Amino acid sequence: MTYEPYICNLDPESNKILKLYLFKNVQNVEEIRNNVTNGKWKCAVIKPSLILDTFQVAVAANRAVLAEKSQSMVTRTVFSEILYNLSLSKNITQSLSKFGIEKDQNLLVCFLDTADSNESEIIVKKIDGEMCSVSELEKFTNIKDLKSVYKLNNVKFDVDLLDIIVSRMVTKNFVGY
Repeated sequence: MTYEPYICNLDPESNKILKLYLFKNVQNVEEIRNNVTNGKWKCAVIKPSLILDTFQVAVAANRAVLAEKSQSMVTRTVFSEILYNLSLSKNITQSLSKFGIEKDQNLLVCFLDTADSNESEIIVKKIDGEMCSVSELEKFTNIKDLKSVYKLNNVKFDVDLLDIIVSRMVTKNFVGY
């Protein structure tokens, strides 16, 4: 079954459209990993277990395209910049390994399309897994791991975790967690 991706227009000056696809039981993880790390596929592959909501990825992607536009990226590609922006760490390698593809068979695939280019449809067909609705993302989220990664284990009061996570993501350059 084919599901529609989550679509979000990013900053108007970037002319980029974020598209997210969610997969489970992916059989060709190693092939995907090689294509992404070698730059053959223009996308970011994210561990859905560390994503609470699509807004979290939208914020990271928007920051990445703005950094690309202003030529202030910390990483080499806009897709690795998305992974870097998801992390609290200023260590690039640590950020990429924590949020990027490893051996997990569940994947959140992130594309940055424009009105003129749409590579996502070609690449999605090459993923040997079961496509899921992005609305099912919460089923893939591991709250324990998420709290650990974002250093939220001491949060005792009833708060919106997404607000805290996004706040920590965007302030990592100013505050040490």
